[in-house]
Amino acid sequence: MSIARKLAAARRMLADATAILAEIEVEAEQEKSSSPTWVETGVAAEALGIPLDSVRNLCRQKGYGRKRGGRWEADIGALRSYFGKRDNRDETNRVSGGIK
Repeated sequence: MSIARKLAAARRMLADATAILAEIEVEAEQEKSSSPTWVETGVAAEALGIPLDSVRNLCRQKGYGRKRGGRWEADIGALRSYFGKRDNRDETNRVSGGIK
């Protein structure tokens, strides 16, 4: 196997491991109480399927994160709630938008 193929295979395995970690973090968060569950921004981005920069911006601008050791951590529960409310609002606006 060539070095390029080995590198590509390693990247796929790393991506799979990151996805599994994000899944585990989300499951652990759901089992805990309503207190903030802090995860790395990359884990939050992977779990929510949004760009990393978007997570960092929400941490800074909306207060859904904290800086720890010079790195951002995100409150995964708060982000899930934010996107849930936003998605519901957008769906309602789309439906009622044609009526107005």
